[in-house]
Amino acid sequence: MTFCVPCLFGLEGLAADELRRMGVESVTAQNGRVLFEGGWNELAAANLRLRTGERVLLQLGQFTAFTFDELFEGVKALPWEDFLTVDAEFPVKGYSLDSQLASIPDCQKIVKKAVVERLKTRYRTEWFKEDGKRFRIQFA
Repeated sequence: MTFCVPCLFGLEGLAADELRRMGVESVTAQNGRVLFEGGWNELAAANLRLRTGERVLLQLGQFTAFTFDELFEGVKALPWEDFLTVDAEFPVKGYSLDSQLASIPDCQKIVKKAVVERLKTRYRTEWFKEDGKRFRIQFA
């Protein structure tokens, strides 16, 4: 699995070094975040021992979208049913930097709609109560 650790600008190198000292392999520092590969054990270790990252996120997928249609289809293609239950609450947040898709509220609505459309086929329901466990979805 690929994990993403958002961190303050300038701390990416320190976060990457911390992960490497934990024995995590395939660590890549980028602007504002660090990506690493691993399993549930590496996730737990990073959550418990990482001091310079804000949080540890599971990167469910990555794709390029130049239009809202491409965003919808890309999100819909991801395996949401592997992580979200039929009663899951899944608020959507995110950001857009140097993108043609600059409207964050529109992106949030499209991501939410795409996830719902994907889950409809799995759970065969038209309405999701979202009164269960909360799973935050973040896009960039």
